[in-house]
This record gives sequence, C-alpha cells and structure tokens, in this order.
Amino acid sequence: MSQARKGSVLVIEDDQSIRKLVRAVLVREGYDVEVAADGVEGVLKLGLADYDVIILDLMMPHLDGFSFVQALQESAPETLERIIVTSAASPAVIKERLKGARLEVMTKPFEIQALIRKVAACIESRRSIPDEPQSPC
Repeated sequence: MSQARKGSVLVIEDDQSIRKLVRAVLVREGYDVEVAADGVEGVLKLGLADYDVIILDLMMPHLDGFSFVQALQESAPETLERIIVTSAASPAVIKERLKGARLEVMTKPFEIQALIRKVAACIESRRSIPDEPQSPC
C-alpha cells in the first residue's frame, strides 16, 4: 500500500548541493518534489504542473528570482502566495527589490528543519480555507 504524498514542491535553486539536499529531505518527509536549476527552467516547470509550494532562490543565472517574482506578479499573482524565498541577501534588500510581493523569506544559511516546517505550514494554510484569500506561506 503506497503512502499518500503530503503535497508538491518545486525547488528553484542554482546551487546543485542545496538543490539536492532540499529535494532529498523533502522527499524523505513525504513530498513530491521537482527541481529547477534556474528561473527559466522554473517557469517551464510551472507551465507543466501546479505546485503547492515553490522554494525560490533569488540569485541565479539566466532568470534570477527577482525577475521570476516580477513575472509572476504580472501573469499569475496568486502563485506568489505559495513562494518561500531563500537568499543570502539582506531582508531589507529583498523587501526593496520585491516591492508589493507578499512572500515568506528565509535567509541563507537556513535551518533545514525550519524549511520543512514552513513548507508544511504553507500547504496546511492553503488547504484549511481554500476559498478565502490566503496570506503568504
């Protein structure tokens, strides 16, 4: 008998070691996880599937996380409520660059257990009241 999955997560991270670690830990926790090495690949994956949570690095080649968020603000703003941003940038810089975007931010280096808790809380909040406006994860 297969165990039901807890939810789906897209990890958009250019650092391969972080990407692999986050994927492995979340799979072990029972999540379906897809990965993307940059924002371009992340956009392509978003076009193919809907994810409960998106874990997004901000500093990446090709299409960085700031541009990724700006594109979503214009095309699919409801998606922003499912994003957990990870970055080494200061919270003040992130807030300034992502004006108006309501996102959950985790500063790197982050604790993996804290990330697991945020993913679970994000999915739970989205499932608890599906027809009401949601706050970010």
